[in-house]
Amino acid sequence: MLINALLFTQVFCMCAAVFFWFYKNGNTFAESGSLSIICVFMLLSFIRQISFITGYSIISTCIEAFFLITSFILIFRYRSYIVNILDTLKRFRSENPISFIFLVLCFLYLAIHAFLPVPKEFQNTFYNVPDYQKSGFFSLGAVSEFSKFLPINHFILFNTFLGFETDSNAGFFCFLSYLSIGFSTYALARRYSWPAIAFTTAILVMSIPRLVVQAISPDPEIISIAVALFCILAIYRSVELPTLLDLILLILGIFFCISENISSMIFVPILFFLSCVVLFRRHGMITWKSILGKNLYAVFAVLPAAIFSQCRLFLSPYFDKTPWSGPFSSISFNNDGIQGALANFIRYIFESAYFTAPVDIFFEKIFKWSTAQTLESLYNFSVRPFSGENGAAQVFHLTWMPNEMFSFGPVGFFLILPALCYALLKAPRRLKSVAVALLVYFYLVCLIIAWEPGNATFLGIFYVCAGFSMAFFFPPWRFTKRINKIVRAIGCLLLFFMLLAAS
Repeated sequence: MLINALLFTQVFCMCAAVFFWFYKNGNTFAESGSLSIICVFMLLSFIRQISFITGYSIISTCIEAFFLITSFILIFRYRSYIVNILDTLKRFRSENPISFIFLVLCFLYLAIHAFLPVPKEFQNTFYNVPDYQKSGFFSLGAVSEFSKFLPINHFILFNTFLGFETDSNAGFFCFLSYLSIGFSTYALARRYSWPAIAFTTAILVMSIPRLVVQAISPDPEIISIAVALFCILAIYRSVELPTLLDLILLILGIFFCISENISSMIFVPILFFLSCVVLFRRHGMITWKSILGKNLYAVFAVLPAAIFSQCRLFLSPYFDKTPWSGPFSSISFNNDGIQGALANFIRYIFESAYFTAPVDIFFEKIFKWSTAQTLESLYNFSVRPFSGENGAAQVFHLTWMPNEMFSFGPVGFFLILPALCYALLKAPRRLKSVAVALLVYFYLVCLIIAWEPGNATFLGIFYVCAGFSMAFFFPPWRFTKRINKIVRAIGCLLLFFMLLAAS
């Protein structure tokens, strides 16, 4: 218990110190929350990977101790800002009394789950890093049992907990990622709406069933999603006011997106291209060259960028003269080209309408109506005669796998998809560029990966990163105060229902 308390204190104090630093420098509450969490994740991952690569665990221990002491000093120095933060929370509570209290209770419930031991079905995944560490990083490619060695940008965050042979508190990183998604969504939504609508948008995104489950039952996928949304926020901040800090955070964030999930391998190039197009179109190359030229110490960001890029991992086949399939070994690829991509697109749309297992069970018991059977009948009648099984690794069938019982819910199907299409047609250039990038990502997932049950893991980035576009979809002349309260209440009820169903 003492070790768990110390590890929790370390992460919490570091996040609090970085939050105070960002807040002091003029960032909003939501921006400070999002930036502080992901920055601490990147810092811890960098330190632990350096220790992992060199083989000296003392490096991680000493540097993390130094940053913990520094965090205490910063918290003490910026303690006067605690009053401002409390005033902000009080003002927010007075404007949204019921929703605020409800969210606090839900977050407390989620936080309690974060301190519980990791469920058995997730332990095998988290214990990969200690196994890798025993064999040594530079010899992994030559060891046959590690032919499927995965990127460890996010996995290694859990290494400290598992190194002390305790998996309690390991879910704390997933809970923080969940909070970061909420902060990022609100901060991005505020670019297109008033606070009340931005708050409703954040609640709707945080009620997505798959996110709620991953916050309760630890899964590195939610960290990847939080980092991807962090990068979009960094793009917006860099466009609005070009600074070296935001540029470095964006570059490091793009590399830090690389994870064990193949979706990151698809999204990172798109994110890089989106950043280049948006930043250079707004400010041009001269501005960024001037910023970098006046701050030569930015070169120190090259080392963490190289570590996060996992270049040693991807170059291992050349160094070790052995084949490496990495995260691609268990993936079925689409061999039917454009036709397969179109068929997969339709399958994912049908699958997104099949909200989540508890909802299906509820309709079946109360109304004697099966959503799965209805959707499958519609698919078999309208789609299967033309597409057959093009692009699919298995026959299309709406069923729930044990670890895939929760999808993106009614918010994803009824709100996020229409909002993204509306943004593509009517939004300002910046949001339109993000919408294009996300739709390109969705298309590439359909084109590259064959459909099979469990592919929802590739679409988390798409649905969550597109969530803030709902704020543009809810203009005040259509989205009145009364409608806003109704939709917010629905979001709160969905979140509460998912907490009950996932527990």
